[in-house]
Amino acid sequence: MEITRKLISDLASTDPLMRYRAMDALASRRADSFEMMLALLTQGNPYQRASAAEILGRWRADNAFDQLAESAHDHDTTVRARCIEALGLIDPERAQMPLLNATRDPNAEVRAWAIDVLGRIPIPLARQALDAATCDPDANVRWHAAESMARRDGKRAAGQLLRLLRDADAGVRALVAEWLGRLQVSAAQEPLIELLQDPDHDVRWRATDALVALGSKRAETHLLAQLYHADDGVRWRAAYALGRLKSQKAIKPLIAALEDPNAHVRARAAEALGHIGDTRAISALRAHAHDIASAGHLGAVGEVVQAAIEMIEFGENKTHASKK
Repeated sequence: MEITRKLISDLASTDPLMRYRAMDALASRRADSFEMMLALLTQGNPYQRASAAEILGRWRADNAFDQLAESAHDHDTTVRARCIEALGLIDPERAQMPLLNATRDPNAEVRAWAIDVLGRIPIPLARQALDAATCDPDANVRWHAAESMARRDGKRAAGQLLRLLRDADAGVRALVAEWLGRLQVSAAQEPLIELLQDPDHDVRWRATDALVALGSKRAETHLLAQLYHADDGVRWRAAYALGRLKSQKAIKPLIAALEDPNAHVRARAAEALGHIGDTRAISALRAHAHDIASAGHLGAVGEVVQAAIEMIEFGENKTHASKK
């Protein structure tokens, strides 16, 4: 019991590491600390109240549900957020009213937690709350709304997700682009192609990956143009995407990109030619087999070139074998 009291005292510390260690230790001592955790929800300082809520959530403590629902109105933002999280862990469906109330909380962190939990509840009111949250003034809440909607409804959320591709926040646009690719929403091709010109590099890259996932041949023209972009990152990402799309139109531009001043671009161009698998690229690749420049985690450019040649030759041999 003395150890439990010491750990509870540590929860009040301003040192986050001490609090986390105390929280982990108390979470493993449910038998002799449950009543103390329940009391701490109303009697402790903000750190202790938030920690108690998190521990009770970890325990899935159903007999703490009512007290957590009451404490979801705590004047401290973090305490409210942890109570909402705990209620969702214990019984999301039973928690729907506190959660719906929390979507109107003045603090964005609390609203985001509520939206995240509501995304796991298959009720009409949850869907309405997610729809409303896509227009929340806080970008993090909109991000959680998009994530929850995509995870919960899949392709049925395509209409809302397509609208969010125009969100003012780059993080939201990037997330939605990724989900549209994962969900194979073919109607997203044109707006994703537009995002290839987005001012944010992460949005451009996620849009590129999504177009690759969709196997979008309509993106080829735009990606080919990006092989000549002033930014090295745009050029290598375009080469990567064209290779994954196995673009026949890209063979000559990719061969030209083997002369790019940037080693990473050269390596990605070689890699792309390997994926496309056209034997016309072999002689051009062989001319760069001794390029010793480093392309980061890809290794030396010449190593990537050699791997691409082997990939093409393997594919060619496989084709001949199947014809025999």
